[in-house]
Amino acid sequence: MPGSSSKKQSQRTKGNLRPSSSSQAAELLSASGNAPTGFVGFGQAPKYVPVSSSLDDMDSSLDSDFRLVLRKLTKKDTTTKIRALQELSSLCKEKSEENLKAVLPFWPRMFNKMAIDIDHRVREANQLAMSTLAVRVRRNLAPYLRNLMGAWLMSQCDTYPTVSSAAVTSFQDAFPPAKQTEAYVYCKDSVLEYLTENLVIHTPQTLSDQKTTEAEDMENKYNRVLTSSLLAMRKLLTNIPANEIESCKQPMATLLDNGKFWKHGKSKVSSVRGGLYSLLAGLCQVVPELCALYVSKITSLVLHNLDETDPTVYPNLWEAALSLANYVQDCWQHVSVQKAFWPKLRRVLESGCLGNPTVIGPNILPLLSRVPDDLFPDTARFYEDFFTAFRSGLCNTSIQKSHSEFGALVRAYVECAQFVVMKNTEASFAMSVLMDQVLPVVEASLLESDSQLYKTPLYGMVGNLLATAEANSSSSLQQTTQEFWSHLKESVDTKLTSKEESSKGDKFEEKLVHFVKCLYIPQTEIKQKAGRVRFESPGDLSHTQAKSKSDSQSVRQNDLGQNCKNFVNHLTLKSFDLAHKNFSTSHLQMFAQILELDPAEEIVAKVISSCHGHVATETTSHYFVFEICIPWLQKVQQGGGVRGSADGGEGEGLGDDGLESEEKWEEFSHIVKVVCIFLSVLDEESVPQLLGKLYESCQDTRCQHILLKELFCRAGSVQSVCDWLHSGQFGDRLVEYSKSVCEKPVSESWQNDTGNILGILSLVLATRTKNNDLLVQSVYIERLLSVLEQPIRNLATEVGVANKAELAVSFVAQAATCFFSQYQECLTTSSAADLIVMLFEITLLNQCRLKDSSLQEARESWSVGVRKTVRGTGGLTVSQLLRSVSESLPDTKDNPVYVSYFGDMFVTPDTSVPSAVLEYLMVRGDYLTLSFSEAVGNVAKSLFTSLYNIKMLKEGISSLANENQGEDDGSKCNTEIDWIKERLMILVDCAQVSEITKLYLEQNTVVEGLLGEAAASLSGDVYSLLCGLPARSQTDIWTYAFHRCSEDERYVMCLKPLLSTLSSSQGGQLNLELGPLLDRCESLSPQCIYMLQATLPYLTTSDVITFTEIMVARLISTGTESCLNIDGGTGLVGVLSGLVAMVSQTGDSEATELLKGSLDQLHSWKEENDDMFLYSRSIESDSSARILFNVEVCRLMSQLVRVISPELTDKHWDFVMCSLVSWIQSIEETQVSLVNSPTMQCFTSSVLDLASDVTSCLSEQIGKMPGKFPENLQMEWAEFFSESVFSVLLPTYLKFCRSDKIVLQSACNAAAMSPQKLILEHKLPPLLVAGDLSPLPDTLQTLLNQLSPLIIKKEKCVQLSAFCILDRSPPARLMEKIDESSSTLVALLCDVPIDSCQPIRAQSEEYHYTLAYMLTWKLILKFFKSAPSELRQEYAGYLQERGYVDTLMYSLFRLMPNNPQRMFQLPYSTHIKARPTTREVIAVYSFEEVSVDMVISLPQNYPLGNISVTSEKRVGVSGPQWEKWLLQLNIFLQHQNGNIIDGLKLWKNNIDKRFEGVDECMICFYVLHGTNFQLPRITCRTCKKKFHSACLYKWFNTSHNCTCPLCRNVF
Repeated sequence: MPGSSSKKQSQRTKGNLRPSSSSQAAELLSASGNAPTGFVGFGQAPKYVPVSSSLDDMDSSLDSDFRLVLRKLTKKDTTTKIRALQELSSLCKEKSEENLKAVLPFWPRMFNKMAIDIDHRVREANQLAMSTLAVRVRRNLAPYLRNLMGAWLMSQCDTYPTVSSAAVTSFQDAFPPAKQTEAYVYCKDSVLEYLTENLVIHTPQTLSDQKTTEAEDMENKYNRVLTSSLLAMRKLLTNIPANEIESCKQPMATLLDNGKFWKHGKSKVSSVRGGLYSLLAGLCQVVPELCALYVSKITSLVLHNLDETDPTVYPNLWEAALSLANYVQDCWQHVSVQKAFWPKLRRVLESGCLGNPTVIGPNILPLLSRVPDDLFPDTARFYEDFFTAFRSGLCNTSIQKSHSEFGALVRAYVECAQFVVMKNTEASFAMSVLMDQVLPVVEASLLESDSQLYKTPLYGMVGNLLATAEANSSSSLQQTTQEFWSHLKESVDTKLTSKEESSKGDKFEEKLVHFVKCLYIPQTEIKQKAGRVRFESPGDLSHTQAKSKSDSQSVRQNDLGQNCKNFVNHLTLKSFDLAHKNFSTSHLQMFAQILELDPAEEIVAKVISSCHGHVATETTSHYFVFEICIPWLQKVQQGGGVRGSADGGEGEGLGDDGLESEEKWEEFSHIVKVVCIFLSVLDEESVPQLLGKLYESCQDTRCQHILLKELFCRAGSVQSVCDWLHSGQFGDRLVEYSKSVCEKPVSESWQNDTGNILGILSLVLATRTKNNDLLVQSVYIERLLSVLEQPIRNLATEVGVANKAELAVSFVAQAATCFFSQYQECLTTSSAADLIVMLFEITLLNQCRLKDSSLQEARESWSVGVRKTVRGTGGLTVSQLLRSVSESLPDTKDNPVYVSYFGDMFVTPDTSVPSAVLEYLMVRGDYLTLSFSEAVGNVAKSLFTSLYNIKMLKEGISSLANENQGEDDGSKCNTEIDWIKERLMILVDCAQVSEITKLYLEQNTVVEGLLGEAAASLSGDVYSLLCGLPARSQTDIWTYAFHRCSEDERYVMCLKPLLSTLSSSQGGQLNLELGPLLDRCESLSPQCIYMLQATLPYLTTSDVITFTEIMVARLISTGTESCLNIDGGTGLVGVLSGLVAMVSQTGDSEATELLKGSLDQLHSWKEENDDMFLYSRSIESDSSARILFNVEVCRLMSQLVRVISPELTDKHWDFVMCSLVSWIQSIEETQVSLVNSPTMQCFTSSVLDLASDVTSCLSEQIGKMPGKFPENLQMEWAEFFSESVFSVLLPTYLKFCRSDKIVLQSACNAAAMSPQKLILEHKLPPLLVAGDLSPLPDTLQTLLNQLSPLIIKKEKCVQLSAFCILDRSPPARLMEKIDESSSTLVALLCDVPIDSCQPIRAQSEEYHYTLAYMLTWKLILKFFKSAPSELRQEYAGYLQERGYVDTLMYSLFRLMPNNPQRMFQLPYSTHIKARPTTREVIAVYSFEEVSVDMVISLPQNYPLGNISVTSEKRVGVSGPQWEKWLLQLNIFLQHQNGNIIDGLKLWKNNIDKRFEGVDECMICFYVLHGTNFQLPRITCRTCKKKFHSACLYKWFNTSHNCTCPLCRNVF
């Protein structure tokens, strides 16, 4: 029975071979035509699809692994389903495409079921599996797309964020943006059907299995499906083109006719209601004509529920309301205004937009603008009630606590007011809105102490509203605006003149100033206090003030209306009057701030008349400043001004303590600010006069500080102020005043003066011009530096300095720190060095018994000085500081202060790698990508810093060595090791900087002369220190460097020099462990790959093979989707490129096969996805990742061709050569961008290197190893591939020769390999010289005209490559290059005696011209040698007549080294010696233990007489062959004008070729027999090994057997 738990099964009927199956029945129904067509999941509930039964009868083509996973997906357990989906994703990556196609018929059913699963983890894993499958099958998914799209689209709107995100990602992976719309259109009918069923047919019970699912889970699942379906339907409608919407109207009408659809609007689930409102908004926007048919239902559902309180619902509700009002015109006819719409809207307004004005507030005005005028019987009453309710919302205290929410509410309020006023300019209720609604709000914001309205955009918006109203043509509106300002002025005057004491926290004046600022600049906002405390230095403060001023000045101010301007003018006069008469600081500040906004002459005139009456003067500003402000300042300093003494007596000045004194300083500051406001309007002659008078009137250091702070802030905007600060008048006064303060006796009052001096000093050093120059002249800055030492020097002449020393040292330390950190130019002066040493001695000796705080200030000061000096100039000399140490602490070995202070003297260098170095490494092939492209790095500063540190280390080592003299070895060793451990960081930093500098100089030869010597010194010192480390310390430093690279990957640059030096010091026996490297490279990065390149050469042979196996295995297991990742194919190929040479040195054939397997894997990737390889197309728009992948593939091919080319098969060579030709074509199509970026240069360089390696291999190695290469390989290269490569390469080479890019070296190497035939058949653009009568064809003349100038280029590689190409082409125009270079050479050698040798420095200008001269002569001599005999005489006469030979000999004898014979020695197997007395040249050829002599005798009348060539001994060759070689040599020397060296090379080559490839005799293990000098000739028919006949005869006699010595078969 169904559901029975009995395991016993009934007997099957005899002959029934297959069990009963519902899927079989379904197939029979389908075959008979009775089964329903289409996808079952769309028409029926998923619970009813017999999934498990259908799996029993799967097609045999379905992979067993997939069958098992699909069966697991039918389980009910959540964990099982998640794991099954994860396994499915893995299988989709691993299995073939055919296996995946077999899964597709079963996948839609599974996918739709998992898409609505209860657990979100299952739904997310389902989308991830879908993404993996869709990426692999691509177009094969199309037949099943309609069955998938409904659930797929619904999942993109899933209520769980990770599920929807995964679904969106999977959909984007499957369809590019251009195809997504087509997919929606293709599946729209099936999707609409699926979603409609979810909305109106399904129930919680039909969507779930009631037997296994809880009621609560069923309900939650149903509600989630409803929400997702509603959102998915809107997504579908908004993504379908307009021309396809018509076909969707009928299904949508069917949905809207269903009563169950409208019931969702009353759902208790907020997400369902929100989804319904979102769909209705979309319907109104897309099909408004359809919504018009159901307008009554939509209106009652939307406009009658505006007070929806759920924050997840009302954004969609308000969108639906606005969409309805905008797109459906007659919706207001179905609105119940008094019973539903207005009460709901009023509740929203009174509650402050339901507590969320940022969401609802922006919708109020659009909705109000759509309300018809006739909707309310009394429009004026409606607007009054509307704004009254709105003002109630403004009083909501909970909203006022949030600045953003309150601001949004105020913005909505003012926007609505402006709309109503400007729409009804003549209506009385519009005037009422301004006076009864807007004015009270503004007054409340200003007058009420607890109001927060001033922090909102209220003032700026009201200012715009009033300015717009005043500019309107309506007279009643203009009158209302005037009344508005009048009422506001009265309220403000009442508050200003009020005698009542302001409550604490009342910011009336601040609010009023902010209001005025917003009238000028509406964007002005009150800055909110942050939750952090930060203390600003004077320099920071001045910078902040200057920035705020420049920001305010950069914003364009509004032109105020007349009424508004009258209000502002009244405030200005009122504030000045109160400040001047009542000595009120707050009113003075208010006056200064308002006046700064618009210091108009008319305002100033009214201000003057208010205190002095009418004054007859041309410039009111001049009078105001000199006659009012300056006396006011003097009065304040003398003790009058603000809150003067009540008894009328004289004050005690600004030095008094307490609250009154601080108020005086505040008043003084405000008056100075008022004066400075007029600096921009005064004439240029008055400004210096004013500033001089102001500075003289400052009777105190604090006054000067306040004044200068304001002046330095305005120096950038007022040129006359800048000129005065730069003048000698100010500089002299500054120095003299500072000197007078520093020479005063140290006391408590002196401390206040020095504090102000420090503030002034910070202003002077921190303020710079646009050219980054100091405002004050540098000569005065240096004088200030020498003055500031005075307080400490005065201590030596005073008695009882214990208390005074604290103040003096603290002041000098702070001043020195200010100088060192802000004015680094002073570090080159002697005063700075003396000051650093002085502070160092104070902290070291502490003779004044300073407190720890003062000592720390002095210590930090000289530390900053040392760091800045070293980084900026490379000096302070180490000896100067160490001299102070040694003189002060004779017992340094026992003094812990020495160790502490010695450590502080080190300076941490900048170890970041400059982008230029990374670019150089990347193009060179040593670095994978520009991951540090933002790092700029100052190489010079880092170099000098490291030089300083390395000298300090050497001084420390020598000091410790001296201290440890006389101690036992063990104690000395331990002391040295402990000391070294503390300095490992510095030593590694120095090694890092040394390597960076070396690489920087390699790619930037311009600065080599400037930094080369310092770099060599640093490198030598690092090498000596590393070599001198004890063995234990060497291990420690490597461990530290390795871990440091793991933490900060920039330090990989130090590994190569570090390991090289440690290996050298250990005699080349350094072996690293493989384990840490494997852990480090678990995840590849550019820095990790560079680290591997540095460390792999120091692994053992077995570890290299093991590592190769691991890398190849990872490469083979990498799919095409990960090929372009650094941690995928790109990085692995890059690592294998570095392993090729090391693997070949091991001689392990299996490892070599692994490398060939990596090339096979690349070929399989190419077959699977050809688009990854940049073949025959422009790569300008390709991503950097794709380009770098091709770069690494190209470099791996180069390494394989260079190292294991004989092992490559025909398939490998086809892959390499086809790729090379395709990449060369890509270079041709991307000519414009080849040098624009490092990645483009890197690609070009790697392709050109591959072309060079392939050409070199096929032209040189293939002849030396016959039978090792595939048959016809050389012929295929010459006939099919070579022309495609070099026809593009030669023009590319000429282009790069005109640039200075790093890729130039690769281009030259490849171009030098150009075959002669292709050079002569070049396709270069014509380049001919007018008037040239050369008999050569135009093509050849063009070639010479293009290449001849390259001979004298400054790059050596260009010179050599041009020589190699011209060596294969006819001569012409070379004499011009001889003339051009010989003039420089003659000038260089004119004073050199003939018996001397003139050395020439490499890479110098003379070097390039000398090399060009010699290469050109070599070309000419080659052409001369190859010319016919009748032309040689003409050539010789031409060269002799023009003096070319004389110049050549003149130069040769002065450039020739002292022992030129070493330059012409043959290889080690041949030795030449001369016998001058017998006129003989003897050549000895050595091979194994045999040698052959060749004697060349020269006659007395040489070269007229015959040369004699004799040899008494021959080896390994027959007599006739030997005589033939001698005859060939004789003819070459006598009849072909050959020189002796070339003749001996010919003779040696003959012997080499004879012995090349000959196997050793397997008995004596020699090629030549020891007695008869014969080669092995007798071959074994079984093992094919050859033996000497004499050796074989002896073997048979001694063994008494006629078997082969090797294989033991009968011979």
